[in-house]
Amino acid sequence: MASGLVYPISTAAVGDVYPHKLLGVQMALLNMFNNAGYMIGPIIGGALYDRAGVQGVSTVIITIGSALSLFMALGIKEPLLIHTRLLEQRGIESISDTESENKTIAEEIDSIDLYPKDMPLWRLVLKWQVMLASIITLSLGTFNSSLDNLLGMHVKDRFHISSSKAGLLYVINGGVSILLSIPTGTAVDRIIGRYGEDARGYIQVFGLLLACGSAFAIGMSKSFGMVAGLEAWIATAVLLVNIPVMSSFGDFVNRLNLNSMAQCYGIFNSFWSLSTSSSPAKADAVQTIHSQAEQPPFVNHIYCLNAPSKLGRKERMTELFKYMHLDVQMFSGDHLAVWHDIIDKKFEQAMVVEDDVDFELDAVDSIHKALESLTAKTVVWDMLYIGHCSMEEAQPSQNTTVVKSVHPFCTSGYVVSHRGAQKLANRFSQKSSSYALDVQLVALIKRKLLDAYSMHPPVVFQRRDLYPSDDGMELRIFRLLNNSAWDTARQREPRLANWVDPPDAEQRHPAYKYIPKWMEDARTVH
Repeated sequence: MASGLVYPISTAAVGDVYPHKLLGVQMALLNMFNNAGYMIGPIIGGALYDRAGVQGVSTVIITIGSALSLFMALGIKEPLLIHTRLLEQRGIESISDTESENKTIAEEIDSIDLYPKDMPLWRLVLKWQVMLASIITLSLGTFNSSLDNLLGMHVKDRFHISSSKAGLLYVINGGVSILLSIPTGTAVDRIIGRYGEDARGYIQVFGLLLACGSAFAIGMSKSFGMVAGLEAWIATAVLLVNIPVMSSFGDFVNRLNLNSMAQCYGIFNSFWSLSTSSSPAKADAVQTIHSQAEQPPFVNHIYCLNAPSKLGRKERMTELFKYMHLDVQMFSGDHLAVWHDIIDKKFEQAMVVEDDVDFELDAVDSIHKALESLTAKTVVWDMLYIGHCSMEEAQPSQNTTVVKSVHPFCTSGYVVSHRGAQKLANRFSQKSSSYALDVQLVALIKRKLLDAYSMHPPVVFQRRDLYPSDDGMELRIFRLLNNSAWDTARQREPRLANWVDPPDAEQRHPAYKYIPKWMEDARTVH
């Protein structure tokens, strides 16, 4: 409420002081200090809160607000009196040096007698100049506020960065606005003074096109650095639209000698507030739609093997895939059933993971690059191991993360081609063996019956800290996990912070009394 009262009054006071076509740089000054406040305020407020708590912050705010009120009441002269004195001065031409006409501002205003001194609010709103500026204000406010809310979510989801690093975007935006506000305002005044009111519209259209183009480019960006650079362009574009719009209200009133400055800037503030109040919900809806689970571009389908009784693992993997925005089928069959399903559905490539795994944060991009490297080499392949538990896959002589498979034990994660699925389905449908599946696959690779490649280090890992095992190889490989997607999800999603796997089906049965010690240690049950 306080902001709603102060902002229209302050802008109206500036508009009343400065004559027609000289408001751009003055509104730029207001914009600069407004952005500086938004940048500095959270830092000072946070420090005050840490030292003095809520009461300390409240005391400082009340003190500053009271001092500001006294200053505005006693220290600022009547704006219209200052305006009149400026017009009466013989040196008024020095103020209006951007005018192409020889008439002074005072003569221009005195020559206009189209409207009465006072104008009802409803008539003011219906004037096309005010209506157009209000529509642009609503559009710009919606765009800017939605982008502010959306951008932080987008970069954290797209590049998996921390909240503090994402906050740098707002610092960049505010910094650029502060640095360029006055130069932009000066340029707007000079252009409008030289080319007339029509130039204002061209400036705004150019700014809107630049803002939309930058926003589109952000969506296509491949790195956080590119997003940061484009955010600077957006800040510049917003200035090119906002400053001409802000000054247009005051220029309209001054040009027609109306007594409606505060009403005009009240309209501006109302439309801006309307746009910013509705933007968070719009941004959240856009992010929800954009972040729907999707298939990576390099596979037709993703399977997660999960026994029906393993409800705890299913819940954890569901949350993990949701965080990674992956559309995954929880598949109750075994590997052989998956291969048959791939053949029946004619998938060219499919990803298969087990239900006790974790991913590197950049796993999707890494797998994509690995498959692209195989395609570039025109390699015919059946399987690409994206997760395994063999240190022998590391071949120092190969300057690549994709190597010809040696002993890729474990089947924690792999991508299989349609050709590979046919080979495997035919082989394992005809013969059965007492050996573990991963051992049989290694035997096929050794006999050159299966064309397999491995990523090393892998990007899919079995979480033996969550689901303990006596397998030492898996624990050695697990140490290569650098940026766990599951641990990151728990840090960034409050609902996952204290995650405990729901009990499995057998644990929910009343007859199930005994809980093994290893399950208690792993905290996999309530």
